[in-house]
Amino acid sequence: MPQGKIVKTSSTLFTVRSADGLFACRPRGRFRLDGLVPLAGDEVLFEPRKDGSGVLTQILPRKNALVRPPVANVDRLIIVISAAPPVTARLLIDSMTALAEFYEIEPILCLNKTDLDPGTELAELYASLGYKLIAVSAATGAGLEELRETMRGAFCVLTGNSGVGKSSIMNALYPGFDARTGELSERIGRGRQTTRHVELLETADGGYVADTPGYSSFDAIEMEMTEPKRLQFCFPEFEPYLGNCRYSDCAHAKDDDCAVRAAVAAGKICETRHESYVRLYNRVKDLKEWEK
Repeated sequence: MPQGKIVKTSSTLFTVRSADGLFACRPRGRFRLDGLVPLAGDEVLFEPRKDGSGVLTQILPRKNALVRPPVANVDRLIIVISAAPPVTARLLIDSMTALAEFYEIEPILCLNKTDLDPGTELAELYASLGYKLIAVSAATGAGLEELRETMRGAFCVLTGNSGVGKSSIMNALYPGFDARTGELSERIGRGRQTTRHVELLETADGGYVADTPGYSSFDAIEMEMTEPKRLQFCFPEFEPYLGNCRYSDCAHAKDDDCAVRAAVAAGKICETRHESYVRLYNRVKDLKEWEK
């Protein structure tokens, strides 16, 4: 049975790209009975028909799945940030890196508008934490080739605050990107949390790109990360200190004899990073079950 990748979802119709081309597929009835929802990015088995339609028969195991946008098997999360107006808030950056860590997606920080502000402090901080950071300027073209190479052949999701230059970057890398996403936005009402209409934009180098709606600082927490105990593992600089606190269930927020808090006080963990963690943790732990 042929295998392919879902590159577009629209209500109950799923466009699958396989070695033999594109097929407009519908899922077998048991998918609904089993509570299975195919997502863009899913690797699937399907039964092709001569008229270009088909039937989805199986969703192969996913390595991850996001809620916004609803996609699966993401390789890299491209987090576009800026030190020039509109400046990206530290909390938003930390929310997005934590989201990537939560789902074991490789986070790539793309520092844009470096022709206006080089963002040296941001670059030094996140590079020191082990994150890959690429400084670019969509206006001058600086750094774009490195970004292109980083995205080559991978399924990347693009995110960032409004006005940070996501579309400018992608148009510079892939001409026509904005026109395609704009057309899709108008057609499906992009930004509605419940929509499952997603189209992956295929790049010439064999990769795929999905754009996100504009995230606010807590969108990722409310919709994606709902397990407060896992959040501590989404801040890699905490790792050397985990398990060394007085209490085994230490939340690292305000607990006494906390090894993480002691590391913050000693300057071994950046204070703003810990502040972001505490705000995210408090948000997650206060979510009601129905919100999850």
